[in-house]
Amino acid sequence: MTGSVRAEASAPGKLFVSGEYVILSGAPALVAAVDRRARVQVLEGEGRPGTVTVVSEAEGRTVCVAEPLAGALGDGDVAAVVAAVRAVAARVPALLAAPLHVRIDSRPFLSGRRKFGLGRSAATLVAATHALLAAAGRDPGPDGLATALEANALLQGGQGSGADVAAATRGGLVEVVRSGGALATTARRLPAGLHLVVGWTGEPAPTVPLLDRFAAALARAPGVTADLAEAAHSAARAVAAGDARGLVAAVDRSADLLVRLGETLDLPVVTPALARLVAAARRAGAVAKPSGAGAGDCGVALCDSPARVRAVRAAWEAEGLVPLAVAITADGVGPASPPLLGRRVAGG
Repeated sequence: MTGSVRAEASAPGKLFVSGEYVILSGAPALVAAVDRRARVQVLEGEGRPGTVTVVSEAEGRTVCVAEPLAGALGDGDVAAVVAAVRAVAARVPALLAAPLHVRIDSRPFLSGRRKFGLGRSAATLVAATHALLAAAGRDPGPDGLATALEANALLQGGQGSGADVAAATRGGLVEVVRSGGALATTARRLPAGLHLVVGWTGEPAPTVPLLDRFAAALARAPGVTADLAEAAHSAARAVAAGDARGLVAAVDRSADLLVRLGETLDLPVVTPALARLVAAARRAGAVAKPSGAGAGDCGVALCDSPARVRAVRAAWEAEGLVPLAVAITADGVGPASPPLLGRRVAGG
């Protein structure tokens, strides 16, 4: 049985505006926190000290992890929680002095069982890390991002940039630069007059296997990302200067360079559905690109007016793509109120 709440937190999802892949080699990425949130509660409960019971609302299951500090992480929400437990316990060993009961609601990131590609794992991981630090009596503020990055490295086997973790922690639009495993983050804003629009392909994409393949392929062709890195630098400079035209041009170029990257390295970065997403937005007078590792999930468009936003959404719908009601949120990780636990959440 479980009782009162010891700690709780929620964290937002993310979208890459620019810089995917090349952030791994030091180029800047622009990542937006979005208003789909994962919510985590750490509850009082019974059981053997050192055990972790995970209740996943999205997956409809309860899993008891008898040895959370050893063995495989598991999958889905369980893996994110166990990775967070290991990272927090490394800092606060007393965390596991009592049984842990962790309840998660990540349903805003799913349509049925299919993921949107809005950073569900990172949001869950950040919210879990924040709540577990608080439950262990540690102020999550000073240690939250560093601990969450350690958990993310465990979750992704050392792959991934951690930019999604930074966005979920900080909120808003952030410029993220990775150097030697450390992240530097700078708060940014979209240039005036630009609107970020999100479209979903309906095709879920596994991120970690794609990153593994990218790392192996890049070792054979290390110079293939040079142009994409320059586009990422151009996007970051444009946002810092409030240059809407410069950002639009950099995002448009990135879309073509991601196609070339996939073709050169034989990776499914831009699927036919993502290619339709980009082409439809261009026909409507906007620019668009895949968001994140690609191979499915979602893409983003930049529009210069509300009328253009409507035109892009209509063009996507005509292509069988799903516009998502998603917006940039200034709120990073924080309190879980108002709670969604126990409520049904609409997918789109």
